[in-house]
Amino acid sequence: MAGSDLLDRTVAAIAASAQWFLLAEELPDRDGFLQAVTPTVKLVGIAALVALTVTQRTLSTVVALALLAAALAVLSRVPARTFLGRLTGPPAFALVVVAPQAFLMGGPSLGSLPLSAAGVDYVLTFVVRVTACVGFLSVLLVTTRFADLLGAFRRLRAPAIAVSLLAITYRYLLLFFAELERMVRARRSRTIAEPSLRRNWRDSGHFVGSFLVRSLERGERVQRAARARGGTGPTPAQPRQPLGRADLAFGLVVTLAVVVVVA
Repeated sequence: MAGSDLLDRTVAAIAASAQWFLLAEELPDRDGFLQAVTPTVKLVGIAALVALTVTQRTLSTVVALALLAAALAVLSRVPARTFLGRLTGPPAFALVVVAPQAFLMGGPSLGSLPLSAAGVDYVLTFVVRVTACVGFLSVLLVTTRFADLLGAFRRLRAPAIAVSLLAITYRYLLLFFAELERMVRARRSRTIAEPSLRRNWRDSGHFVGSFLVRSLERGERVQRAARARGGTGPTPAQPRQPLGRADLAFGLVVTLAVVVVVA
């Protein structure tokens, strides 16, 4: 495969994957379990489950919590590809980071392998714990619109500056990857013949520099346009939604998980 084609394909794939990750806007409209839960209740419940997962040190407990996250995804009608696509990256990175502990920790070894039983248990527990936390956060993000999530933070009296920074970061990430995809498309349309390796590296450097400059310029234009429309201030608070059966059911699930795990 040609060098420039490989670069274009890689960058385009990264941009498309990032936008797919950020723009899962059709799932909140589905008739699912978590979709019917009020965003504020959902945010508090998921935060409690994540905090509960982080404090656990036994493999069986974190496996049960990971299965709970998967069950919530199934009940919320989240497609397996969407759920697993968000679930594989962080645990894989965590495995790479903590894998040496299987060799370094003391204790009885696993047969003739240079692995300690305590080290393997530590690595598995850590990776499954990360998987469970990412699973809970994933079902929260894919079943809740980002605007509703920001509204939930405001109703919970989160610092206004933190909520504003979160909103700006989200919008700029969308702008960032959309600009990257447009530049890759423009680069492909102007490429006629395959350049040499030296020319390819030079053009790639120019591409990265131009991309950063264009991203900053476009971000400044978006900020000026938002300020001209009065869009940089806090959005009006949405009216409180009455609690329904789904809220009570989700609260019961979270309460039972906390009681069973802590007890």
